[in-house]
Amino acid sequence: MNYFLFGGARDTGKSKSVYKIADYLINTKGYSDRSGSFPAKYSEFRCILVKDDNVILIQSYTDLVKMIIDLKNARDSNKDITHIITANRNEGDHMRNRFRKILNITSTDYVFEIPLGKVIAGKTRRANILWYLDGVLRIAKEITNNPPFKF
Repeated sequence: MNYFLFGGARDTGKSKSVYKIADYLINTKGYSDRSGSFPAKYSEFRCILVKDDNVILIQSYTDLVKMIIDLKNARDSNKDITHIITANRNEGDHMRNRFRKILNITSTDYVFEIPLGKVIAGKTRRANILWYLDGVLRIAKEITNNPPFKF
C-alpha cells in the first residue's frame, strides 16, 4: 500500500491539508468521488477518489482509535484501494504508534510523510497560516505527481 501522510501535533493543519489535496485531485486533476462524501466546504471527511488505475482512500483525521479502525475497515472492504491519504500524529505521540499498528503498516508499504509544525500566534498569524498551508499544498502536488503516487 502507498501511504501519503500529513504528520504533526494537534492544530498544525493536517486535516486541512488532507482536504486541500483531495479538493485539488477532484477539481483540478479530474478524480471522481465514488463514495459521494467529499464535503463542498472543509469539514472532517472520508472519501474514495477514482481516476484510471488510481483508487485513493482519503480520510481527514485519525486522532481517535475509532477513526483509525474506520480507515482500516474502509481499506479492507475496498480491495482495489491503491493509495491512502490521511493525517497522522507527530513522533512521540502514542496515537502515531497505534496508527501504524492498527493499519499494519510494514516495511513493504511505501510511506511518504510531510511533517507539519505550528504557526506562531500574533497579528500576522492568519496570513501566515494561509501562506503555510498553500506551501504545504504545493509540496504535496509535486510529490503526488511522481511515482509511486502519480496522481
